[in-house]
Amino acid sequence: MARCGEDSVAPVVLLESPGVCNKGLQRKGPSERRRLKAMVSEQLSQDLLRLLREEVHTDVTFSIGCTLFKAHKAVLLARVPDFYFHTVGHTNNLTNHEPVAVENFEASEFRIFLQIVYSSNRNIKNYEEEILRKKIVESGVSQKKCDFSVGKCKRSSDHSFLKHEIPEDNNNKEYNLISSDIYDLEPASELGEDLLKLYEKQCCPDIDIYVDGKSFKAHRAILSARSSYFAAMLSGCWAESSQEYITLQGISRVEMNVLIHFIYGGTLDFPDKANVGQILSMADMYGLEGLKEVAVYILRRDYCNFFQKPVPRRLASILECLIIAHSVGVESLFADCMKWIVKHFARFWSERSFANVPPEIQKSCLNMLIQSLVSIT
Repeated sequence: MARCGEDSVAPVVLLESPGVCNKGLQRKGPSERRRLKAMVSEQLSQDLLRLLREEVHTDVTFSIGCTLFKAHKAVLLARVPDFYFHTVGHTNNLTNHEPVAVENFEASEFRIFLQIVYSSNRNIKNYEEEILRKKIVESGVSQKKCDFSVGKCKRSSDHSFLKHEIPEDNNNKEYNLISSDIYDLEPASELGEDLLKLYEKQCCPDIDIYVDGKSFKAHRAILSARSSYFAAMLSGCWAESSQEYITLQGISRVEMNVLIHFIYGGTLDFPDKANVGQILSMADMYGLEGLKEVAVYILRRDYCNFFQKPVPRRLASILECLIIAHSVGVESLFADCMKWIVKHFARFWSERSFANVPPEIQKSCLNMLIQSLVSIT
């Protein structure tokens, strides 16, 4: 398959406005999106649950009696910030040297609590409040309310999150690299929405990713949980595993925005300026199978109209999708494009855009057409 930065580069394809929707598209579009959302949501949940179980890049430890539980401040701040304040934030234990004792919990209860925090696809604010009321506040810990939302976080070298030392918003435009249209992208779940807020507010990042001279502030644990590429880079014998920043080559800022928003939120769309073919290739390189599924979904939807009846303005875009699928190696999408083109060959053979298709793909279309005619006779 094609890789970012290699000679084999996915073709740059710019979409025109979508074609006319028909009843078939209206039926198939929402069902395809629901299927995609469920798949990406479940994958995000499983990745975070695996992060908890494997205890990779942990930076806080809780003790329930003699049982220790390792966790990640970033995930706790994203999902249960008030719990974090009442347990970790009011102590001086910010370096992971000493476990944080949590009272009124059985070990089995706390294990389930962490599993829900890391993997629940739903809003868990009410669950957090119930836990605080039953397990924390009733134990005698101060009930003073503190606004400890992710929106109040910024980067801090000592990770100081004491109750009287809440950082203010960081509106430094130098690091505000997220294009305006990417804020409208839908996360896969409440878990994704919480993690996206953590990223967008630059809450306690522990690594900088430089792309084209610009910095994206992120969290080692989440990067490693979601991407096999980053897991190898940040956890193995690579030099980057001990550095506070890494530099990526062969990727644009727009593509990095798409990648980072998918890693954190499982977003289901791309911004207008994104090159879908290049993102498909990038997703393969960075080990993001879910992002590949999103890219294929967008190609099927925006380029192929979910293979409904031919629409004049869609003929050229389906040929473009065929080329992308061939260059990146998405065999299922390539086969679907081929079948549809052969089925409607009379409309395509006369198209000027078909003459621009690489000769080997033209030959494959011709061979498939011949085979279909032979099978009929």
